[in-house]
Amino acid sequence: MRYEIHFENELPIEALRRFLRQDYGIAPDALYVGRIEDRAVDAPRPVAMLIPPDEDEGFGWILTGDTELADATGQNERDLAATLAHTFGVRALVDDGSIHPDRWLLVSTDGSSGRVTIDEDAAADGDLRIVHALEPISGEPQLAVVPPPDWARDW
Repeated sequence: MRYEIHFENELPIEALRRFLRQDYGIAPDALYVGRIEDRAVDAPRPVAMLIPPDEDEGFGWILTGDTELADATGQNERDLAATLAHTFGVRALVDDGSIHPDRWLLVSTDGSSGRVTIDEDAAADGDLRIVHALEPISGEPQLAVVPPPDWARDW
């Protein structure tokens, strides 16, 4: 999986389909919306999937995609998250690429981003809750910044 972007709230599905069509040439029916296990086995492979949360989970809406989505958008995961966050006014989380499972990259609605720490216990239940930022994020001035100790820095 090349993309796994977690959104704080639901993206407006029809508006997302129109956006993907207009900006990236992705056919509306190439975006599957729903649970993976509900998708027909013999259905055509979608370019992207928007998966709803199991419960009322924070950052529970997940947009996934692979090579076809990368080819269509020409953007990496963080840049696509920033584009969608800004376009739809919803924050997003993406993997920060570190070895730390509690560290993610928060993308604000203005497109700015920075590393954050999430609550590991809540995350074990699928609920991504931000504890604090590890660095200042211009679009999130209300978010407390607690830098990691020197020994825990890998970036």
